[in-house]
Amino acid sequence: MASTDPRPESGTYRMLSPSPEIMALQDAVNRMYLARDSAEVLQILGEAARSYSGARSASVFLYDPDPNALSGGDVRLLPETAVVDYVFEESKPPTVPHGAGFITVFPMRAQQRRVGVLVLDVTGMAEEAARMNPEPVNVLADQAAIILQNVQVVSRSLGESALLGNILDSITNGIVTLDLESRITRMNRNAMAMLEVSGDVVGRPYSEVLLPAVVGAVRELLNETHHHGYAMEKMVEARLPSGLELYLAVSTSLLRDDKFLPFGTIIILRDMTASHELDRLRKLDQMKSEFVANVSHELKTPLTSIKAYTEALLEMARDEQTKSFLRVIDEESDRLLYLINDLLNVSRIQSGKLKLHFQPTYPRLIVDQIMNISKVQSADHTLEIQVDESLPEMLLDREKMKEALINLVSNAIKYSPRGGTVWIRMRRDASNLRIEVQDQGIGIPEEHQKNLFQAFFRVDSSHTAEISGTGLGLVIVKAIVEHHGGKIWVESRPGSGTTFFILIPIRQEIRRGEPGWELGSMA
Repeated sequence: MASTDPRPESGTYRMLSPSPEIMALQDAVNRMYLARDSAEVLQILGEAARSYSGARSASVFLYDPDPNALSGGDVRLLPETAVVDYVFEESKPPTVPHGAGFITVFPMRAQQRRVGVLVLDVTGMAEEAARMNPEPVNVLADQAAIILQNVQVVSRSLGESALLGNILDSITNGIVTLDLESRITRMNRNAMAMLEVSGDVVGRPYSEVLLPAVVGAVRELLNETHHHGYAMEKMVEARLPSGLELYLAVSTSLLRDDKFLPFGTIIILRDMTASHELDRLRKLDQMKSEFVANVSHELKTPLTSIKAYTEALLEMARDEQTKSFLRVIDEESDRLLYLINDLLNVSRIQSGKLKLHFQPTYPRLIVDQIMNISKVQSADHTLEIQVDESLPEMLLDREKMKEALINLVSNAIKYSPRGGTVWIRMRRDASNLRIEVQDQGIGIPEEHQKNLFQAFFRVDSSHTAEISGTGLGLVIVKAIVEHHGGKIWVESRPGSGTTFFILIPIRQEIRRGEPGWELGSMA
């Protein structure tokens, strides 16, 4: 009896070769995986689907970036919303009338998410399309959806990486990130410029790239960070390959993922060179102020004795020549004492030790009390006093305000070498005391006015060459006015004289936090 077993006598199965259409579809899937971008994936998908089905044309519509609207493709083939919803709900491609023809719509889905639809124009061949096996094209469309989603994820990741890189490069600090094996994973431009590093450093150990002094600090910080989770910032002095000295503040912190597990370390480098230099200059300035203050104190004591003995000798002198010599000594002693007092005041201002002692004072009294001082007296000038008698009693440091007025009036006299009138005006301006000192002198060029209140500044011109001065008086005046909570400014034109203006709040009491509260005692 003959055997009915269809298997070959050798006992092996005969493998059926896939059809050319299936092989073409497999080749299309492979080419889509190797595609360079989304456009190439869509092109391969359309060509393969059209070749398999014999459709007149193929078009792909995607939901990205709008998840609620399809875009792209040939708008003449865009299916109605009801058809699209049916396609995804039933997971099978219907052939439906569309315009003057027919279309077959295939869903494109990845991880249960709608990616888009593949539409074939089957006008004139609707019956053939209905009989066609849709499964190969379904597989092709789903594979394309997965590939497109992966491409979008990669593109988004690359975009976020580029954005992160731009952000890190825009940060003024140096940023270096390391993996768990202490290899560099990223280094921003500022870190490379700061440390004079060039070339590709990603993947290299930080110990081969960073400066030796920085490497030592980072190693200590990493040990502390890995043991405690944080480390205190360290100051490092390093020498660059160019020979320049660099002062850095180095800090580190652990990088953690969304599960709070460490996956690396970030190193932050702050260039403190400018701050270090400013700190050095500040210390030098403090030393200078202390030196000036100490020297001034040492000079003041013998000068006071010289002046006292000179005045005694003047009373004892009988001949005019001796008196003349002694008067010169007395006047020069006064000049030196004024200079020393100015230096002491500037030193106190710069060190923040200028103290004001407020007491109720009528502004008119300050003007009256300075009239007998030699610095505001001149045979060639007329002092014109204009004080509003209704000015109320207010809190002022009387001695400091006298000093400010003496400086302004003596300047007005000095810088009016041809004589003339000097006006001292006081009046109320809203809730402020307004003081004006005006002269008919040589004036001040506009380009020099902004520097008048800087220490040791003097206008350099032929008119001022023979006028003595240290350039400290206006600095002291400005400090006194500002410590009263006021302000000072100047208006002047060369050849037309100068006017200094002072505006000080009229106060009967000084509350906590107001200008003057922390500067001295209340009398």
